[in-house]
Amino acid sequence: MLKVAEAVLAGHPDKLCDQVADAIVDEFLRRDKDARVNIEVFGGHGAMMISGEVDSRADFDVSAIAKRVYREAGYEDEVEPFVHLGAHEREWSALVGKGAASDQAVCYGYATKATREMLPPSLVYANALASKIDEARQHDVAMKWLRPDGRVLVAMNGREVSHVSIFAQHDAQVKVQEIHGGILEHIIRPVIGSVDKVKLFVNPAGPFTQGGLACATGQSGRRVGADLYGGLVPQGNISLCGKDPRHPARAGSYMARFIAKTLVSQGKASQALVKIVYTIGRVDPIIIEATGDAGEDLTEYIKEQFEFSIESIVQRFGLDKPLYRALSSYGQVGRVDLPWENVQKTNSSD
Repeated sequence: MLKVAEAVLAGHPDKLCDQVADAIVDEFLRRDKDARVNIEVFGGHGAMMISGEVDSRADFDVSAIAKRVYREAGYEDEVEPFVHLGAHEREWSALVGKGAASDQAVCYGYATKATREMLPPSLVYANALASKIDEARQHDVAMKWLRPDGRVLVAMNGREVSHVSIFAQHDAQVKVQEIHGGILEHIIRPVIGSVDKVKLFVNPAGPFTQGGLACATGQSGRRVGADLYGGLVPQGNISLCGKDPRHPARAGSYMARFIAKTLVSQGKASQALVKIVYTIGRVDPIIIEATGDAGEDLTEYIKEQFEFSIESIVQRFGLDKPLYRALSSYGQVGRVDLPWENVQKTNSSD
């Protein structure tokens, strides 16, 4: 069976909303490291709604951050934010004050020795292509006709790339031949290499000149596959963007990835899948599972090695820092600059 993964560009409407949500989380944490934030962003046709719950002493212009992120994504039109933020319920705040989980979350972590990033190869290629397109738009004069919106799909048959589909927004004046040739020579070949046996699709629906929130809708938390494992492994009904680091979906997902990567790095398995389940009001997870090759049960081993409370995860990885907007494009796993990707220390007591 073909292994298929999708990635989206930083200017995709859903990813725009993710970046706005996490830029707001970052600003709260910059001013108040104990801020509790759970917001969602929805936008479309020039408008943007920012709503959710916040407990923090910080005070700043949320609308200004939304407008700045939109401009920095490469759009020249205007977006009008509408902000409606409230405090969490009193009962919720009492739970959190005791270190308990603030929500339910089913978190999965996965790692494989198939790639240097310890991620599925098709996902690595998809993220690399998306990043390459954004880089070319900003820095390659030969590709100055690129615009911010777009998405990428990569399919692999075993170790070989079989299909690549790229849907890239572009300037209205550029010719089709220049689009196809530029994407092939400046994007696909540098990332994939030889494409002799690859089925290529570049803007298969035709011209793509209108993008972003000017003509489409976006919503934060809708691209969890792009944030994590590309839909290639199980994923809970969670979203990461717009949540502070003490939300169990965020802390649990990072911890599950760290443990899976540790298991593979230690030679316990060539691929590992970890599941951590939190429920409201409990400090520790109610379910912890880990499997390796051929379903080998590694659960007891990881229970002995690691701590799973939300606060212990936040402290282990230093999550109460403003680092989240930078994570909201090209995936939140598989990047060497992230603390949950550093498995040199493989024991919880290190």
